[in-house]
Amino acid sequence: MYGGYDASTGPKALVTTCNALAVAAAGWFLVGGTDTVADWFGTRLDQAEPLRRGMLFTLSAVYLLRFIATTFIMLKRSMEWSEAVTVGVWVVVIHGTMAYLGGTNTASVGALAWVGVVLYVVGSYLNTASEYRRKLWKRVPEHKGRLYTEGLFKYSMHINYFGDVVLFTGFALVTGSPWALAIPVIMACMFSFLNIPTLDKYLAERYGTAFEEYSKKTAKLVPFIY
Repeated sequence: MYGGYDASTGPKALVTTCNALAVAAAGWFLVGGTDTVADWFGTRLDQAEPLRRGMLFTLSAVYLLRFIATTFIMLKRSMEWSEAVTVGVWVVVIHGTMAYLGGTNTASVGALAWVGVVLYVVGSYLNTASEYRRKLWKRVPEHKGRLYTEGLFKYSMHINYFGDVVLFTGFALVTGSPWALAIPVIMACMFSFLNIPTLDKYLAERYGTAFEEYSKKTAKLVPFIY
């Protein structure tokens, strides 16, 4: 998962296709597919006001664009087929959950939803800006083989992961459904108990003392807290 560097065109194309199809399906559901889905299951589904539906589709579409940029421009490490399938299924669950819970919520869009938009923007910045600045730093020849601990990574060893948790918390708030908060909670648990331990093990082996010193003074995920 970490350490290899190649194009991984096939796996990256698969996960991107899953993401794009999920966004398209979410858009269809939010624009006018609610009644059709209700007919499939012989039930009735409420439909959110146009503003909420528009907000939800916009957030899904923006995430897809960021995902494409990260996967094909900033992500240079290799991606295994197993990772592509796992992430592909996960993004389908995310877009589907947000579209369904938000698209069937008839409550008016209130202040909490706009707070969600702000969190989405902040989280997107934390993730993308941190990755981009690291990419620029790595391009400098004298930085080859060195551990990047600058920029936003001064505040959290995995600030990019923290950004994802923040942005999906915001996404969940836009749905207006407390059940949607399960997505960022699950994501935070996956980062804390799976991704971060695996990545830290690799970084410790590659950078040795530099990583050990960095880990002693820097939060793992949440800046200044954990």
